[in-house]
Amino acid sequence: MRQRDFLALLEPLEPKLFGFAYRMLRDEDAVHDAMQEMSLRLWKKRKELNKNQNISAYSFRVMHNICIDVLRSRRSEPLSSLGKQGPASENAEHLIGLKDTISHIRTAVAKLPIKQRTIIELHDFQEFSYDEIADVLDMEVNAVRVNLSRARAKIVAQFKKEEIYE
Repeated sequence: MRQRDFLALLEPLEPKLFGFAYRMLRDEDAVHDAMQEMSLRLWKKRKELNKNQNISAYSFRVMHNICIDVLRSRRSEPLSSLGKQGPASENAEHLIGLKDTISHIRTAVAKLPIKQRTIIELHDFQEFSYDEIADVLDMEVNAVRVNLSRARAKIVAQFKKEEIYE
């Protein structure tokens, strides 16, 4: 595979991969390093990329593995997030409430085990199918569904505990 073809293959995935890595690592410099590492790993396997039927899932798997390595080297749990800002609103009260809700969701997601955080990220924020997530995480589809269900249940339980959700 030529460099031009390689770049054309990965370029459309970069924004989603960057966002995925950022939500796992919460450090822009670390994400840039992870993006470079991912590009390097994929470049080394460029001959095999043509044979891979789902380049997107494969790229996310590589990025996931890199992020896990970074997190292990830090020896601390990262904070996940949904994003820093909600939609613009002229109603300041609504905006404050929205920021509070996002903050509560961030906190609840951050308390999840890393596998469940990753599954929520891929399914709910990156809109991956169960099959794609199973490919990325090397899991059975049913295990993905179970982990997603458990993660959501934990978030709801946390909200009920904090009396945010009834």
